Amino acid sequence: MSTQKITSAIFDLDGTLIDSKAGIVNGLKNAFKQCNLVMPSNKNIPVGPPLRDTILSIFPNISDGMIEKITEVFRDAYHKYDLPVSRPFPKTVELLETLKEYDIKTYIATYKPKIFSQKILEKYFKNLYVDLVTPTELPTWVSIYENNCTKTDIVRFLVQKHSIDCSKCVMAGDAITDIEAAHKNNIVSIAANYGYGDNLAFAHYSANTTGELCNIILSLIETQQYQEKAV
Repeated sequence: MSTQKITSAIFDLDGTLIDSKAGIVNGLKNAFKQCNLVMPSNKNIPVGPPLRDTILSIFPNISDGMIEKITEVFRDAYHKYDLPVSRPFPKTVELLETLKEYDIKTYIATYKPKIFSQKILEKYFKNLYVDLVTPTELPTWVSIYENNCTKTDIVRFLVQKHSIDCSKCVMAGDAITDIEAAHKNNIVSIAANYGYGDNLAFAHYSANTTGELCNIILSLIETQQYQEKAV
């Protein structure tokens, strides 16, 4: 997959830049317990999809009212379960620092609520990204209890907001929705296989570790610089 000169990079957050699985899983287990729900033994809590979709994957027949209650309990306990244990994956901070040195604009596109995303980004990635976009910014957004905005919608909004040239952009994510969002917006995709998703074989590039992710992005940049010098 060939690219023009890269000027922008878009990253998913959970499972791509930060390892937040333990906090999210434990927080949801606590929320289920507080709401008197027993998790089926054959179910695992997926990390990455919108919270509503995650809850429905475990309790498919649950009412909207109970989804709202679980969501409220989970988010009230965020500071106890998610923020304290979420950490950047190795080398991701250094990657964003390097992209900034190369004057490549970095953006974050995530389902994670903005109030929580900002806290973790300010803690570890302060001044290393241009903008963070979550579903709440989109005109189609309704409420935190509904999933009416896809990752494709989020990325499209981000592209339009900042007039990003998609032919000069890469996007990295660990979920199938991230790769789909990149492709539907004509952006080069990189699968973060070390994250929480699967079935990402249709990405343009694949990274099994954060080190590989760094190498892929930097190799694209360095190849461009070499070609420019050759000209």
